[in-house]
Amino acid sequence: MRNFAMTALALAAVGASAPSQAAWYRASSEHFLIYSEQKPEALRAFAEDLERFDGAVRYLRGMEDLPLSQGNRITIFSLRTPEDVQRLYGDKTGFIQGFYKGSAGGSVAYVARGDPSSAPRRKQIGSNLTYESVFGGMDGETILLHEYSHHLMMQDLTVPYPEWLVEGFAEFMSTAQFEKDGTVGIGLPAGHRYYGLLNGQMLPLETLLSGKYDKITEEQHESIYGLGWLLTHYLTFEPSRKGQLRAYLEDLAKGTEPLQAAQARFGDLKKLDHDLDGYLRRPKMQYLKVSGSALNFAPIQIGEVSAGAAAVMPLLAEIKNGTAASAAEAMAQKVRAVEKAYSGDELVETTLAEAELDAKHLDAAETAADRAIKVNSRNTEAMVLKGRAMLERAAQAGDGAKHQLFEQARDTFIAANKIDAEDPAPLADYYEAYAREGRRPTDNAIAALHYASDLAPQDLNLRMNSALAYLEESKLREARQALVPIAYDPHGGDFAKMARKMMERIDAGDTKGALAAVEAAVESKSQ
Repeated sequence: MRNFAMTALALAAVGASAPSQAAWYRASSEHFLIYSEQKPEALRAFAEDLERFDGAVRYLRGMEDLPLSQGNRITIFSLRTPEDVQRLYGDKTGFIQGFYKGSAGGSVAYVARGDPSSAPRRKQIGSNLTYESVFGGMDGETILLHEYSHHLMMQDLTVPYPEWLVEGFAEFMSTAQFEKDGTVGIGLPAGHRYYGLLNGQMLPLETLLSGKYDKITEEQHESIYGLGWLLTHYLTFEPSRKGQLRAYLEDLAKGTEPLQAAQARFGDLKKLDHDLDGYLRRPKMQYLKVSGSALNFAPIQIGEVSAGAAAVMPLLAEIKNGTAASAAEAMAQKVRAVEKAYSGDELVETTLAEAELDAKHLDAAETAADRAIKVNSRNTEAMVLKGRAMLERAAQAGDGAKHQLFEQARDTFIAANKIDAEDPAPLADYYEAYAREGRRPTDNAIAALHYASDLAPQDLNLRMNSALAYLEESKLREARQALVPIAYDPHGGDFAKMARKMMERIDAGDTKGALAAVEAAVESKSQ
């Protein structure tokens, strides 16, 4: 639902200029790197719950974990208040509680952990739950779990999922409850959707299942989340509907038109609509429980960050969210001021390297990256930033020096890959170095692109590049597989439409037509 989104955190908003420096803590786990001002015990519980959630979703979906990587974790900034998140998002409504951005260069999420309206998740609950007991607003943790469910789904999306099910699945997972004994409850009622389901302007069920949303109202589009959750929950737990959802997805994978597949597998849609209304009004609903004994992960590492890291943290949060070109110079100046006071601090120097790169100060970016690498020779993030600065210098260099600089950049990405072989960033940038130079990528570079895409399927641009490379090699099956997450991203817009058009041509065995669909989309966008 990508209410998890993007923009800027005013430095003053989190007290960076306050007289006393707030203490920041760092939680490091297998899948997450969390920065927070929470007390260590609360931060540990938060990190453990997220790891349990990751394991529970994988357990229920029968998903293998990706190879673990320090560089391919989600970085989470746990901020004090919803207002901090809203400033970063650029939200004026007061509604946004958290957001997420997926990228091969480092997925990032922001959540307000101090929201007083957020009910504690760790409590003992029974085998059923009444919807009245969880009726309430959508807090930051629910949004985080919703978005992380999308993140996980992208890793396992091998067949087309319609938008209602993409969002319904994420809503189904987002209400997870963490019990005292380590058990995770999945599929609890989505209380934050009940008001809309009972009182809102609902999308007709037939329209929901048709997937044709181009002429619906904003409120009807919002109802896709609630209706998607309700239909997903019903098809999961209603005994008389057992097997229908799987058969429906199999029909979609064969190319059956969505409404036709729904009518074939769900039967009379008027009866389904009636049954859903009755299901919504049941006093109790089932949910799934995954035993804590099935959820194993390495111990969480908790520690207070350095004084320099604490000073630069608000700026790092802003930079990771994306710095606009018009703001890059001012941001670099702010980070330089912190670096002046904390020269040689690894996180400060790495942050400065990224800020200088954003501001196009390429030599300064390399120098800051080198200082970070001097502190920690295994700092692959600093290596990648250094390599990217080299790429920019190579692109600007004269013909005599160009190739050597591109080679140096590629060597830097190779060095980072040797330290963390499953970090998608150096793999993707190694391939990009050939494209930027205008040279045909080597077989190793193409393999690096495909592996990076497999490691970071949430990066749709990278995924598209992988699909195009497969098409150039006439590997239609692999190209189609790479396109599936793009084509059925509910927020993909024109990019998703282009991917679906490419898949149509691939299914017809028309490689040239699939490539032509890309060219036509690019031409249309440039007009």
